[in-house]
Amino acid sequence: MGGLINILVFAVIWIVAIPATAFIGLVPFAFLLFMTYYGAQARVEKAGEQLSSTLMDGEYIEAEAIQHRVFALWHRRAVVGITSSRILVLRRGLFGGFKMVDIQWKDLENATIEQNVLPSLCGSNLKFKHLNSGAGRIEVDGIESDVAAVIYSKSQAQEQAWEEKRRVRRIEEVRAAAGGVVVHNGPATTPALSASGSNRMLEEITKAKALFDTGAISDAEFQEMKAKILAAA
Repeated sequence: MGGLINILVFAVIWIVAIPATAFIGLVPFAFLLFMTYYGAQARVEKAGEQLSSTLMDGEYIEAEAIQHRVFALWHRRAVVGITSSRILVLRRGLFGGFKMVDIQWKDLENATIEQNVLPSLCGSNLKFKHLNSGAGRIEVDGIESDVAAVIYSKSQAQEQAWEEKRRVRRIEEVRAAAGGVVVHNGPATTPALSASGSNRMLEEITKAKALFDTGAISDAEFQEMKAKILAAA
C-alpha cells in the first residue's frame, strides 16, 4: 500500500498546487520529472557499482534489485542485494553518498516477503530480522516481485542452514556438559568401569537419559547408548 499512498499524495499535492499558482506549479513538477527520469539508467548502474564496492574479498553478489520508483518519489531509490556472506541494503543520499546496512547470514533470524497490490507497479516488500533483537531489522519496500522472491528464497535457505548449525552446536554443548557421552556409528566406546561397576553403569545411563530429556538426542540414539553401556558392563 505504501506505493499507492505515495502516488495519491503526490497527485493531490499537484492537483491543489497547480490551480492555486495559475499553472506556475507545472514548472517544479516538470523539473521533478526531468530529474527523476533523465539519466535514470546510468544512476541505476552507478548504484549497482556502489553496492559492489562494499563487498569483502572473496564475496560475490547472488541477486540484487532496486526499489520501484513509486516508493521513492521523495528520495533516491534503495538497492538491496544478497551475497555469499550477507544481506546488503544501500540507501543513497539525495545529494550524493550512501549508507549501507547489512546482516550476516549467521545473524539472520527471519526473512519475510509481502507482495503489494498491483505488483507490476509496486512489487513486493522484504523484511529481515536480526538474531540480536537489539540490532533491529532491515525493511525494503517496492522490490521487483520476481527478484524479491529469489532473495527471499535464498535467505530462507541460509536461515535454515544456520539454524541447523546452531542446533548441532547446542547439542554438542549439552553433551559436553553431561560428561562427553558421544554416539558413534562404529564400535561402541564407553568409559572404563570403576570399582563399583554397577554404579558407573547407572551414572552413564542417567547421563544418556538427561540428554534424551533435553532433546539433545533422539529416542533411537538413547536406546543405542543404553545398549552399549549395558553391553560393556
